Amino acid sequence: MEVAFVVVAPLAALAAWLGARALCTRNAPVYERGLDETWGGPQKVHAQPTPRIGGLAVAAGIAAGTLGVWATGGDAGAWLLLLLCAAPGFVWGLIEDLTKRGDVLVRLVLTAISAALAFVLLDARITKVDLPYVDDLLHFATVSFAFTLVAVAGVSHATNVIDGLNGLSGISSILAATGLAVVAWTVGDAFVATSAWILAGSIAGFLVVNFPKGRIFLGDGGAYLVGLLLAELSVLIVFRNSEVSVWFPLVLLAYPIWETIFSMLRRRDRGRSSGEADRLHLHSLVYHRVVRGRSRKTRVVIARNSLASLVLWPLPITCFAVALALWQDSLALQLAACTFAIAYVVLYGAIVRFKVGPVCKFFTMRNLAVRLGLQQNSKAPR
Repeated sequence: MEVAFVVVAPLAALAAWLGARALCTRNAPVYERGLDETWGGPQKVHAQPTPRIGGLAVAAGIAAGTLGVWATGGDAGAWLLLLLCAAPGFVWGLIEDLTKRGDVLVRLVLTAISAALAFVLLDARITKVDLPYVDDLLHFATVSFAFTLVAVAGVSHATNVIDGLNGLSGISSILAATGLAVVAWTVGDAFVATSAWILAGSIAGFLVVNFPKGRIFLGDGGAYLVGLLLAELSVLIVFRNSEVSVWFPLVLLAYPIWETIFSMLRRRDRGRSSGEADRLHLHSLVYHRVVRGRSRKTRVVIARNSLASLVLWPLPITCFAVALALWQDSLALQLAACTFAIAYVVLYGAIVRFKVGPVCKFFTMRNLAVRLGLQQNSKAPR
């Protein structure tokens, strides 16, 4: 276990980094078909056509990490089985990235199919949530099955929901995967520890190319692949290790989960479809109201995008720290989850009412572009 745990993450990161760099070149076979159009939708905040097929790079990293497990004598069989379970969601997301046609309902159905496969093949199931009456219902296999499918599909979708700024979904997912790996290592669960570590390395390799210059996006395929694996590993670590609180992964992933729930409630309250895209996600508000700017020049837009992501990084970092500190204490984690939800709503309301001042008055866009490596001299456009 020790040898595989040390080797697989760097190997996965290197493969993902090389894959991401290759996919950014115009000579890549899928480069043109994978380009994301500019300013073409309510959530578009990039300044030039950018490949949104980063999921292929993450998949390359995962493949390399799996080979590393096999080469060091580890058990790669269960990991391959988990990847097989995640394939429906990943493949369909990648098809949407290449065709530019998508349907949220189809994605959710396919992720539910992935969850059903893992339920049967890996015994990845939710049998408790540490809540009265609910746990009694989860003792029934049919209820547990349905609940697991909804939870896994929801977390997978949540990872895609926050994928709107350079590095935001990437840093959130790395922290979540690392948290799972640390706790799994602590309780001696070699499979979950090594698998989560491979995933963290793969995302890290992609993130180096994605942030801060936004040269490639994760895309639907990548977001659903990462989300499915995070969701399934979360279910497995709780089901296989009774000492791990079921609320540990919920707090670890509190930011994307609550962003998704809040967005659904917000849209329903406005009489709109819960799956309809809009510019009212927290990361969109931070971009438009906290990191302000009117210029659409490439360097300025990229700088704003990356700074808006940095402004939000404390959310997943805080969730990571709290979840790791309290991973055995369900009551404390429940209080932490409630506190996060309240803090999120307060922050969201403050930004909507312009009670949070613009960050840009502390950072000129010219200096920011230089610091992020987007401009070589001090004459970047404002």
